[in-house]
Amino acid sequence: MSQPSVPQRAILALLAGTILLPITICVVLGVASLLSAMGDLAGGGVLQRVALACGIFWVVDLLCLILVLAIQAVTDHDKPDDS
Repeated sequence: MSQPSVPQRAILALLAGTILLPITICVVLGVASLLSAMGDLAGGGVLQRVALACGIFWVVDLLCLILVLAIQAVTDHDKPDDS
Protein backbone atom coordinates (compact mmCIF):
# COMPACT_ATOMS: atom_id res chain seq x y z
CA MET A 1 0.00 0.00 0.00
CA SER A 2 1.46 3.35 -1.01
CA GLN A 3 1.51 6.50 1.07
CA PRO A 4 -1.04 9.18 0.20
CA SER A 5 0.46 12.17 -1.58
CA VAL A 6 -1.15 14.58 0.90
CA PRO A 7 -1.54 13.59 4.56
CA GLN A 8 -5.13 13.58 5.75
CA ARG A 9 -4.10 15.57 8.83
CA ALA A 10 -2.95 18.44 6.62
CA ILE A 11 -6.30 18.51 4.83
CA LEU A 12 -8.15 18.29 8.14
CA ALA A 13 -6.11 21.16 9.64
CA LEU A 14 -6.72 23.38 6.61
CA LEU A 15 -10.40 22.53 6.65
CA ALA A 16 -10.66 23.33 10.37
CA GLY A 17 -9.01 26.70 9.72
CA THR A 18 -11.41 27.35 6.87
CA ILE A 19 -14.37 26.77 9.18
CA LEU A 20 -13.09 28.36 12.40
CA LEU A 21 -11.32 31.49 11.16
CA PRO A 22 -14.47 33.31 9.94
CA ILE A 23 -16.07 32.70 13.34
CA THR A 24 -12.97 34.08 15.04
CA ILE A 25 -12.98 37.13 12.77
CA CYS A 26 -16.62 37.87 13.62
CA VAL A 27 -16.00 37.57 17.36
CA VAL A 28 -12.90 39.77 17.26
CA LEU A 29 -14.70 42.41 15.18
CA GLY A 30 -17.63 42.34 17.60
CA VAL A 31 -15.35 42.89 20.58
CA ALA A 32 -13.54 45.66 18.67
CA SER A 33 -16.86 47.41 18.03
CA LEU A 34 -17.82 47.00 21.68
CA LEU A 35 -14.55 48.48 22.87
CA SER A 36 -14.86 51.39 20.43
CA ALA A 37 -18.43 52.07 21.59
CA MET A 38 -17.25 52.06 25.22
CA GLY A 39 -14.64 54.70 24.42
CA ASP A 40 -11.55 52.51 24.17
CA LEU A 41 -10.54 53.56 20.68
CA ALA A 42 -7.00 52.18 20.99
CA GLY A 43 -8.23 48.72 22.01
CA GLY A 44 -10.84 48.73 19.26
CA GLY A 45 -8.24 49.71 16.70
CA VAL A 46 -5.87 46.97 17.81
CA LEU A 47 -8.59 44.35 17.58
CA GLN A 48 -9.57 45.59 14.13
CA ARG A 49 -5.98 45.02 13.03
CA VAL A 50 -6.04 41.56 14.60
CA ALA A 51 -9.25 40.77 12.69
CA LEU A 52 -7.59 42.00 9.49
CA ALA A 53 -4.62 39.71 10.13
CA CYS A 54 -7.01 36.80 10.73
CA GLY A 55 -8.76 37.62 7.47
CA ILE A 56 -5.49 37.56 5.56
CA PHE A 57 -4.57 34.28 7.22
CA TRP A 58 -8.01 32.88 6.25
CA VAL A 59 -7.47 33.77 2.58
CA VAL A 60 -4.04 32.09 2.66
CA ASP A 61 -5.64 29.05 4.32
CA LEU A 62 -8.28 28.84 1.59
CA LEU A 63 -5.64 29.05 -1.14
CA CYS A 64 -3.55 26.35 0.53
CA LEU A 65 -6.60 24.11 0.86
CA ILE A 66 -7.38 24.50 -2.84
CA LEU A 67 -3.77 23.70 -3.78
CA VAL A 68 -3.58 20.67 -1.49
CA LEU A 69 -6.85 19.27 -2.82
CA ALA A 70 -5.69 19.87 -6.40
CA ILE A 71 -2.43 18.04 -5.72
CA GLN A 72 -4.34 15.16 -4.18
CA ALA A 73 -6.75 15.00 -7.13
CA VAL A 74 -3.93 14.96 -9.68
CA THR A 75 -1.85 12.33 -7.88
CA ASP A 76 -4.85 10.10 -7.13
CA HIS A 77 -5.94 10.29 -10.76
CA ASP A 78 -2.59 8.93 -11.95
CA LYS A 79 -2.78 5.82 -9.75
CA PRO A 80 -4.23 2.69 -11.40
CA ASP A 81 -7.36 1.18 -9.86
CA ASP A 82 -6.99 -2.22 -8.19
CA SER A 83 -10.42 -3.42 -9.24
